[in-house]
Amino acid sequence: MKMTFDIPASLVQRLKLKAASDGLKLKDLIAEACHLLLSKPVAHKKSKARRSPFPVLKGGHPAKPGEEITPERIAQILWGSTE
Repeated sequence: MKMTFDIPASLVQRLKLKAASDGLKLKDLIAEACHLLLSKPVAHKKSKARRSPFPVLKGGHPAKPGEEITPERIAQILWGSTE
């Protein structure tokens, strides 16, 4: 299959030199390089544990009846509403 790529001239020059020194055609060198790349096991990057922008609260005790944080309780605290 034919494909067209834009490759920097400096890289093309290095590829041509490598192909010539290995006695390969440029297309065969590139096909081999692609094959090697795809046959490598994928090394998964370890993702950093994301730090929460909120403080982590440890310990504490269960809320008493009527003190649970509900949307209605938040509205009451913020706006004094009793809905």
